Order: sequence, then C-alpha cells, then structure tokens
Amino acid sequence: MSQYFNIHRFLKLLKLELFRSFRGIFMTFEITFGMLFFVGLLMSIIVEDSMVFFEHTGGYAFTLIIGGFVLSSLAFNDLSNSLKSCNYLTLPASTFEKFLSMWLLTSVGWIAFFSFTYYLYTVFVANPIGTMIDSNMRFEDFDPLSPFAVSVMKYYFILQGLFLLGAAHFKGYVFPKTIFTVILMAIVVGTLFYLIMGDLMQDDQECLSDNNPLVDKPIYKIWLLAQWIFWWLLAPFCWVVTYLGLKDREV
Repeated sequence: MSQYFNIHRFLKLLKLELFRSFRGIFMTFEITFGMLFFVGLLMSIIVEDSMVFFEHTGGYAFTLIIGGFVLSSLAFNDLSNSLKSCNYLTLPASTFEKFLSMWLLTSVGWIAFFSFTYYLYTVFVANPIGTMIDSNMRFEDFDPLSPFAVSVMKYYFILQGLFLLGAAHFKGYVFPKTIFTVILMAIVVGTLFYLIMGDLMQDDQECLSDNNPLVDKPIYKIWLLAQWIFWWLLAPFCWVVTYLGLKDREV
C-alpha cells in the first residue's frame, strides 16, 4: 500500500473486523456474564449465609482482564490458518490500519464497552435480583470511574499488549503460549531480582514503608526504573513488535 493510513479505508476495515468478531464477542459476553450471575452472584448469596455486603469490584477486575486477554489473543486469528492468512494479508488495507483496528477493538474499545455493559449489568440485573433474593443484604452500585476500576483499566491497558504481540507471532494456541512465555520470563526476572536484593540486604533488616534499607542503594533506583519501564515502555514496545510481526507476515 502506498498510504499508511486512510480514514475511509480504516473505518471500513474497522466495520469489517467488528462484523467478523461479533460472534466471538457475543460468546465471550454470554459466558462472562453467565458466570458472574450464576457463580459470582447467586452462589455467593446461597452459600455464604453470613454475607451482609456484596460488591462487584472483584468480578469486574477478573472478567475485564481475563476476557480482554482472551479477546486479544484472538485478534489476528486468521494468521493461524494458511489459507485464511493469505486472504487477511491481502486485504486492501495497510499493515498499520490492520494493527490499529485490532488495537482499538481489544484495548480501548474493550475497556469502554465492557465497563459500560458491566455497569448496566450491576444496576439493572445483579442488584435488583440480589435484593429480591435477600433483602437484608446490601448491594453496592458499581462505579466504572472509581479509583479501583480506573486502576484495573490501567493495568489491563499495559498488559494487553503482551497478548496482542502473541497473536501476531504465535501460530495457534496463542493464549496458553503467551501465558507460558510471560510466566517463564517472570520467573527468570524474579529470580534475578531476588538474588540481587538478597545480597544487598541482611537477615536482621526489616523493609518497611517508613524504614526501607534499600532507599539509598542502587537497587532501589533499579526498582524505580523497572516501574517506569512497566508503565511507560512495556505497552509501546509490545505495540511496535506487534506491528513489525504483521509486516514480517506480509513479506
């Protein structure tokens, strides 16, 4: 393609991806909210007799992250099949438009649509039915703009790029392969940090919020750098590698 981005072409591609992904999105929502209602709500009310307060924050965090990871791992599902990959890669759209459309659907689009749907579910389904079953229990309204919900959105926005990257590079079984790779890398990095920090700390030292023996040591700066990399570099790095993976598939 001579052009990297054309708004009219991009909107048509986005419409096509929405239409193609409608069945998968519908099944994801059906399974997610079915589990939330029958297992998360009804089972909690019936089994836990001593419960007097029910909140939806835990269910929101779990379903937003896991559902979004599954959806992201299916972003470039056509690339897993040789015949479908030829049709997908020869679509009259640039690689950047293909990447941007799936990024919007699986990151910002998923966060906005799922949060709004989850709010409607708690207000018009879960809380009224829960009150009818047990009027003595107080059901908290879910606030999608609460600090907890916003924090969950931020973590998902960062980590979602890992599964989008896996969808562009792995051929088949993207979700388990990505999980395995992330866990393996986390074990290696965690082991290295433990060995380094273990040598710098003594056994009789206590690491508290107001008494941290590592503040004046280089390892603390490394930890702050790791946090900065997580929040500001991890997601862009995954997006760039995802785009390069699609370019490589095109070649």
